[in-house]
Amino acid sequence: MSETIGIVGMGVMGKNIALNFSDNGVNVVLFNKSEKKINNLIDKSSKKNIYGFTQLDEFVNYIEKPRKILLMVPSGEATNSISKELFNLLEPEDILIDGGNSFYKDSIELGNKCKEKNISFIGMGVSGGETGARHGPALMLGSSDDIPENLLSMIKSISAKSSYGDCVGVYKGYGTGHFIKMLHNGIEYAEMQILAESYSILKSSNLSNIEISNFFKSLKEKNQSSYLIEISSEIIKKKTNNEYLIDNIKPIANNKGTGKLTVETSLEYNFPLPSIYEAFNARVESHFQKIWPKVTHSKNLNVNLNKIENTIYFARLSTLIQGILFIEHFSNKESLEIKIPEVLQNWLSGCIIRSDLLQEIKEIYEGISTDSSIVEIEEIQNQLEEKLDDMKITINECVESQVAIPVIYSSYNWYINSSNNFNPSSLIQAQRDFFGAHMVQLLNEDEFIHLDWV
Repeated sequence: MSETIGIVGMGVMGKNIALNFSDNGVNVVLFNKSEKKINNLIDKSSKKNIYGFTQLDEFVNYIEKPRKILLMVPSGEATNSISKELFNLLEPEDILIDGGNSFYKDSIELGNKCKEKNISFIGMGVSGGETGARHGPALMLGSSDDIPENLLSMIKSISAKSSYGDCVGVYKGYGTGHFIKMLHNGIEYAEMQILAESYSILKSSNLSNIEISNFFKSLKEKNQSSYLIEISSEIIKKKTNNEYLIDNIKPIANNKGTGKLTVETSLEYNFPLPSIYEAFNARVESHFQKIWPKVTHSKNLNVNLNKIENTIYFARLSTLIQGILFIEHFSNKESLEIKIPEVLQNWLSGCIIRSDLLQEIKEIYEGISTDSSIVEIEEIQNQLEEKLDDMKITINECVESQVAIPVIYSSYNWYINSSNNFNPSSLIQAQRDFFGAHMVQLLNEDEFIHLDWV
């Protein structure tokens, strides 16, 4: 007998996930208030194994027990509202999966509510956009309950595949899957901004759109590409009515909140993510351009493309390391035992940040103890050191030419600050103790003491 999954939500992601399950031989039962939408999706099914209901109780009763129901609705109020309705209809041992873009703390809360009713819960981060949902997303599952093998097999059947296997991560804790997805999105923010800054550098060097597009395209031949680099190459050269589309788009970047949540969560845990901070801030700043009476202009850069390649690599690797370090920190604080190689495999294909860089770091991990922190791996630091001089030259040239590069510069500062043998923060400790008696720690001492400064 074929497995069955119920799906609530027929937005872009819900519809494509439903068709993906259908293609992989899983019976799909839909709930939507629009019979027309249900019938339109049923017509698209090649295997004719999609069924639908406009009444929630009929939908729930049709699904074989123990039921497996996937929510593909907007996070927040919509998820909470439909969950409350389902609680009145579900039975012990049924499984509720939240596949929306929920904040990890909301998943923890919903998971605990399910536990009270003896219902299993999975918070599932989904990355890959519309195409990924249809043909293979990266899926990040968090649960405090054992996930049945038949359900895990169903989920793996629709996931993206890499040379290491299914891009499905299974993590301990109701909210951990959505935490990993949140960090993925924070890294995504930073990589997008790094490419935007690189685009600005190349434009200021008087390269044509075709030349810039070809530069990004060439990174694939050098195993330095990514999904975001590839689509940037396509975007920059796209023409309509003999005009480049990119040249007719307002320079304003919006956000849906996951970057902001990444920043807020890192601050809550007192952990630095400077590249992601700057990437989020750049989107906010894009709404406050040309606020001065005088306009500054970028001066022509004499760019060296090889140095720009190394700058992009350095900034992307720095950002990835920051994200991985936060996952390590979060895992240790919450006793979640997250394995970084498993996270890397989770992201190798299907998701928005899939890249040659992730493959490279995953391969480096294969040759070491998986318990090592990423900053203990000498080979990774060597990669940064090899690119450091080119990074500095690029930064200097951008400063001279008045080209803003907030994430690139922040990535450089983060590496230098976190690897330097001197940190001036001792002065801040002393200042705070001087004016507010906030106390200081002396070298090689654990206790805090107040010093007499007068």
